[in-house]
Amino acid sequence: MKIVICSGGTGGHMFPACALFAAARKEGHGVSMVTDSRGEIFCADISPKIVLNTVRFSHKKIFSIMLDFASTFLKFFRLWRRGSPDVIVGFGGILTVIPPLVGKIFGSKVVIYEQNSVVGKANKFLEKFADLKLSTFELGNEWMKIAAPVRTEFCKWVLPYRCDGKINILVLGGSQGAVSFAKIIPEALSLVDVRKRKSIEITQQVGKNDLEKLRNFYGNIGIKSTLEEFIRNVAEVMAKAQLVICRSGASTLSELAMLGRPAILIPYPNSSRDHQLHNAIYYKNKKAAWVLEEKDGIALELAEIIQKVLQNRELLKSAAYNMMKSSTDRAANDFVKLIEKVHLEG
Repeated sequence: MKIVICSGGTGGHMFPACALFAAARKEGHGVSMVTDSRGEIFCADISPKIVLNTVRFSHKKIFSIMLDFASTFLKFFRLWRRGSPDVIVGFGGILTVIPPLVGKIFGSKVVIYEQNSVVGKANKFLEKFADLKLSTFELGNEWMKIAAPVRTEFCKWVLPYRCDGKINILVLGGSQGAVSFAKIIPEALSLVDVRKRKSIEITQQVGKNDLEKLRNFYGNIGIKSTLEEFIRNVAEVMAKAQLVICRSGASTLSELAMLGRPAILIPYPNSSRDHQLHNAIYYKNKKAAWVLEEKDGIALELAEIIQKVLQNRELLKSAAYNMMKSSTDRAANDFVKLIEKVHLEG
């Protein structure tokens, strides 16, 4: 079976797309990836792939955007006239609209996947053309709920949860959190009781401009720190953490669930249709995470949660158990089976 996976260029879109690519390739299918120039960094070792220019909507550039879309449409039309894929899978993002539409013209099956609790614009548009609609959350309207595909390296780091010694707090900021977290996290930790700080170690993703400042700050308040601009071995680091402070993008949440790591979630306040807040509330309701909104007073609220779990580590153990209950390490393989079924039903 010939499969084309289309994904927008953010990590949230690309991580599950890459997980599906690896699973489908392992099952012997011919797989190719379509992404934009932002997504290329996430799939450097993937081949074959088509990398398109990043498209961002702007009313001032609407004419040039229309030309880009027309050019991309014609590119895929010419490409797939010579042999259309059997199935096209869209993971969201503006450019994922075009390949499924072209594929539909040539008889390809279209599968779309929504990782967030609110359907994104691209998937909303493609709903009427999709032969199968899959989602991480309960969305109703013929959407089938499945566990999110998680990168293979996370499956290798599923370790028993331990929180008997020092508490290693992992802070993952990403492009939409590193700067904010560089202010919030140090302030919160400085408010934690001095005696309790001795039981904390911190690993934090930090922007280049804040590295030295934060290294000195943590040293001055007696907290051992490991600070990195980019954490490459994130699966290993997450698996060795006892608590994670992060945004609430769907792929990060799926990775936390795979490893069973409790989290304090601080949703990105400008996420489309507040989907990160909705994602976070889902895990809060499962008692797998704490949720804080980024606003005045957040540092004090964060400090209070940290002190609470340091005083009662059973809270961490319970949250870790609840987090892991929401995952399955067969998610990517199950996704492939559903794609195979759609193809056979053709």
